[in-house]
Amino acid sequence: MTDRYAITINDEHVVMAESGKPILDSLVTAGYKMRSSCRNGVCEICQLSLLQGSIIQRYPELDLIVEEGHQPSHIFACTAVPRSDLWVKIEGLLRPGELLVKKLVCDIAAVEQLSSDVYRVRLHLPVTGRQAIEFHAGQYLEMILPDGRRAAFSIGSAPDMSSDIELHIRRMPEGELSVAIMEHLQTNASVEIELPKGDCYLEAGSLNASTTVVLAAASTGFSQIKSIAEHLLANQVSNPIHIYWGARVEQDFYLEKLPLQWASEHANVHVHFTVSEPGNSPGWAGRTGLLPEAVIADFDSFDDVEVFTSGSPAMVYALLDACETKGFDEAHMHSDVFAYAPRNK
Repeated sequence: MTDRYAITINDEHVVMAESGKPILDSLVTAGYKMRSSCRNGVCEICQLSLLQGSIIQRYPELDLIVEEGHQPSHIFACTAVPRSDLWVKIEGLLRPGELLVKKLVCDIAAVEQLSSDVYRVRLHLPVTGRQAIEFHAGQYLEMILPDGRRAAFSIGSAPDMSSDIELHIRRMPEGELSVAIMEHLQTNASVEIELPKGDCYLEAGSLNASTTVVLAAASTGFSQIKSIAEHLLANQVSNPIHIYWGARVEQDFYLEKLPLQWASEHANVHVHFTVSEPGNSPGWAGRTGLLPEAVIADFDSFDDVEVFTSGSPAMVYALLDACETKGFDEAHMHSDVFAYAPRNK
């Protein structure tokens, strides 16, 4: 039987490698990424630190054992082959699905007012950025003002669609940072951003054919939901997709014709709008009530359902609590709220 060794990386990730297989090959097979350029003839980029274990390196030729507590040794992942379990340190390692975060300056291509206080902002990536920047549907970026202040915004465009990035930004007159951001976007030619960020994303290729996808948004949370929906449609998934968009009053909806267009063109897309204050929306003839109430009213079971939700922490946790009353497993709900506003249990 072929020996299999455990490679422990940065004291937190473990990859199984077979005897005779270089470390780099094992990492790539497991979905990890690290700096390497062997195929381009650039050597020594894939250097890592061996903290403990035994390897044989084909080039430069090396037969090495590092014992626990001894000085680490530098080896090359593309030619070093494990002969025991290894403990290594790798700078800049990217986990499966993780993308490299980059900072760049984008041209402000357009600022379009969509409602009384919501603006669609289009950022044009520089040529080098278009080639180098990757993001998953559902991730966000941080906008950086000249004075260093930052604000996070969901990316409203799908990675499959174009080289431009779309944002939906609500201008809040009482918010100093909000006002400063809109003033910058409306009076300057460019803005600095950092992306991609966030673990709430969906890759079409990871979906099981039987899984139902629920995309639930409140207010400008629709931006994140839009990115995911357009990504799924661009990849022609046939899974049932239920889009829930909740607003306080009818006037808070914007781009509402877009999800209706998706539903008219794709039989697997179902759109649900709900208004929580119908008394302040005299012309509203649609569904009323809170978004969590609408979701659980439509589902008798949450078996094989994945929920992606964007909104305030109060809304997200209310949706989670409501779904759990019908046996929903929290592991199948995805939201950035869980990272930036964890709830004490």
